[in-house]
Amino acid sequence: MKKLLLFATLFVWAACTEDRIDRDAVVAGEATVASPPRGAIQGRLAVFVSEELAERIEASAAVATRSGETLTRSGVASIDEVLYAVGVERFERMFPYEERFEERHRAFGLHRWYAIRFDTAEDLAAVAASLGRIEGIADVQYRRRIKSLREGRMVPVAANAAGPATRVEAPQNDPLLGKQWHYRNTGVIRNTEDGYSFRAKSGADIDVYDAWSLCTGAPEIVVAVIDEPVQYTHADLAANMWTNPNAGKDPLYGNDLHGYNFCNKTDKIDWQSNYYDTEYEMWIYADHGTHVAGTIAAVNGNKQGVCGIAGGENGAGGVKIMTCQILDSDGDYSDDDDAAAARAFVYAADRGALIAQCSWGYDTDMRTEAQWTKNDNGVEKSAIDYFIAVAGTDDPASPLSGGLVVFAAGNDGDLVGDQLMWPGAYAPTVAVASMAPDFTPAYYTDYGSWVDITAPGGDYLFGEEGAVLSTILDDPSMRFRDGRTSGYGYMQGTSMACPHVSGVAALGLAHASRLGRRYTLAEFKTLLLSATGDIDTYMKGTKPFVDVYGRWSTLSLTGYRRKMGAGYVDAYRLLLDIQGVPSIYVARGAAAQVDLAEYFGAVANTAVFKVETTPETATKLAMSELNVLGGKLSFSCAETGVGTIRVSTSVGGTALARELALIVRESVADNGGWL
Repeated sequence: MKKLLLFATLFVWAACTEDRIDRDAVVAGEATVASPPRGAIQGRLAVFVSEELAERIEASAAVATRSGETLTRSGVASIDEVLYAVGVERFERMFPYEERFEERHRAFGLHRWYAIRFDTAEDLAAVAASLGRIEGIADVQYRRRIKSLREGRMVPVAANAAGPATRVEAPQNDPLLGKQWHYRNTGVIRNTEDGYSFRAKSGADIDVYDAWSLCTGAPEIVVAVIDEPVQYTHADLAANMWTNPNAGKDPLYGNDLHGYNFCNKTDKIDWQSNYYDTEYEMWIYADHGTHVAGTIAAVNGNKQGVCGIAGGENGAGGVKIMTCQILDSDGDYSDDDDAAAARAFVYAADRGALIAQCSWGYDTDMRTEAQWTKNDNGVEKSAIDYFIAVAGTDDPASPLSGGLVVFAAGNDGDLVGDQLMWPGAYAPTVAVASMAPDFTPAYYTDYGSWVDITAPGGDYLFGEEGAVLSTILDDPSMRFRDGRTSGYGYMQGTSMACPHVSGVAALGLAHASRLGRRYTLAEFKTLLLSATGDIDTYMKGTKPFVDVYGRWSTLSLTGYRRKMGAGYVDAYRLLLDIQGVPSIYVARGAAAQVDLAEYFGAVANTAVFKVETTPETATKLAMSELNVLGGKLSFSCAETGVGTIRVSTSVGGTALARELALIVRESVADNGGWL
């Protein structure tokens, strides 16, 4: 019998008295302690203590706390009684002491969070209740296992695999770019399964080719990939890895040259662990973080592999990837917990990251924000809030004041329907749903009114090439047993959609930096979520898919209307908005009319306008004659694509001119694309 029972008698009695106490929560002192949620990790808890109690703990263990040594006692008798009873292995600050940032950490209350690790055989709820009865402990929280949000297998691809035929000349010399339909979709991907046909649609992409004509990246923009490890030696990533200018200067983190391994608390980024998955009958490697990083910033123009959205050009100049490892692939999930993620947010904010890329989440049993923040993940919320408030504020030249946190929405949509999924449902973050190559929701994507935006995430119903192609592990010292012949492969999931939004945001910040623009987080999020194409138009009819039992089933697409966020992200439109060039969405083949009063004011009603475009644009878009009557510009375009027009007039002898960008798509929302 465990020693803890000596301290938990009252709890056990109360829990058995159904008519006296809520079965789902125990009120103990000031703390409300929930029953352990599904997925709670045995032998792990976190507590949030009062300021007074934090001072007592620090005073008792000042030397050990500041030197990073492992603590097993708090120095507070009431706490230590419980710790002793449960076989404590570690009692430590959740966010370790860092002299450079301590004042700021304390201002946000991070010093009041403590992590406890103890005997996994102990009754988790009983330990939580015992701690919750201690005066000065304001909150007791469980730790959860987190998981990456890819869906299904990874499919390797040969380095010399030919891309599909395309009418568009590739803007980069990377050989696999033509297979990245999610950047420029020409509609050539198709697949047939058991009589069901799946065919891509032209334009179901992020329009990055056109965006690259304005900007390809900037090394001062840092994206923290909070995920599995990123292979920083990968030939198609190395040039775009963040290098810590203070590596080796912070004793706590050792030689953290490109980031840190929060999962195992070491400066060794571990991508070599692997295991055999009996469910999928395949070897699992730590490819996920490297795949995510490649979508954001694989090196462009280096004549190898794939491209990243903000990967620069001619082998240089891309945004930088900071690897924050919170997951591994060793088959042991005991270290894959959200405490590692919480520490990673704080680390990244303090070291210059502007975007936190998060393609991971939890199981599906958290229904409300109160459950997420109060009972399970308040420590993680604190860390996310810290990143949002602090990132970018140390650099007066930063294009963004405040940090952008981007989460994958989750891959349980075909199982659970419209349900809140965490942490993506937390309103201050950006939650990303997944789109197939034909504008429809990927069959697995989560959705709901809490989703902010959609991006291509791949769909194997369209065949292997219907998934997202990016970098995977390519370490010569490893013995891969999955048939790979290169460091590139396909994956699908909201994990793959999420870095498209992070990459587009990073590209937008790079463009802003070059133009000297500065944004608050609210301003930039407004730009990002406005730079979208219409997706609700495609939410009609049904879509076949293979369910978890291997049977063909059907999704009703009407259920996704207004539940896929603002639309699908458009990189070109974001850069135009940052540049200050108004963009106008036009439906292919439809008569378009633009009210010039929106761009020239009341003078448009009486002025005489001249409208010009280049012969190349007129030919590419198959544009009709441009006419202005009564301040209204009328035209039509028979082909999809983008182009610019110049509208000019004169008032009182003063020349006025505006450049307008036209974005021609197969369909456009009723409001002209402004969602």
